[in-house]
Amino acid sequence: MLTLNQSLQLNQSNLQDFLVCPRRFQLKVIQGLSLPAAFSEPIEKFEKSTQLGNRFHLICQQFFSGVDPILLENSISDPELQLMWDSFLPYGESLLQYHLYPEPLLSIPFQNHKLIAKYDLIVEIHSEQYLIIDWKTSTKKSPRAQLDKSLQTHLYPFIFSQAGNDLFPEISILPTFVEMHYWYPLTSEHEEIFPYSDEKHASVKLNLDQIINNINTLILNGSEFHLTEDQTSCKFCVFRSLCNRGTTAGSFENSLLPEQEDIKNIQFDMDQVSEVEF
Repeated sequence: MLTLNQSLQLNQSNLQDFLVCPRRFQLKVIQGLSLPAAFSEPIEKFEKSTQLGNRFHLICQQFFSGVDPILLENSISDPELQLMWDSFLPYGESLLQYHLYPEPLLSIPFQNHKLIAKYDLIVEIHSEQYLIIDWKTSTKKSPRAQLDKSLQTHLYPFIFSQAGNDLFPEISILPTFVEMHYWYPLTSEHEEIFPYSDEKHASVKLNLDQIINNINTLILNGSEFHLTEDQTSCKFCVFRSLCNRGTTAGSFENSLLPEQEDIKNIQFDMDQVSEVEF
């Protein structure tokens, strides 16, 4: 049984799991279960979307690490990935004038746990403006109100505001200098921007305190984490059969897979994660 003396590695994906369904969080994060159930049906579309998302993220990382774009383009054989690349390339080239940090891992201690984020790209425009850019490979953009409710929108700037000095040791990073950018290569309007601020930073801290206090209370009491009342989300949960919430996956067309961080199957190696005191 987990105790409060044991630190959890908490990222936006598993914290979002807790908000959607505490039982899912318990099974995945605390018990470490992994089931081979399908996230959505048909499986072929799910797998292709995952592979395309992974491939696009890799190409972006290689591009910003200095790999010749001609070599990258020549490696593309999938027509949809080619569309993503054609859409991305002018934007990617426009960023090359700035200081770029592709796929950094940052962490801060928070209460008795660690908050971790893997960023797609950090851009230093100048010493008073930092962009957090996250690639989204969905064919349709989520409504802005939905993105604003996403934990990622607020957790990523929160962690960067605390741990960003590992990348920029000579500069004091203030929340008001940070922006969260979602960038969609397959939509007509590519970008959705969320400015950060001191007020938002304080609000995010209060929200995180509440979420993690709730997690700690359940751990301390040895309580069973309750199931979500919204059974729609169970259709897209690999643990649905364990909870007697059905065995058939939901339709891929109705899933939110492209908006989820774990499309990249992130496994955090704490030796790779930069951490600051909080």
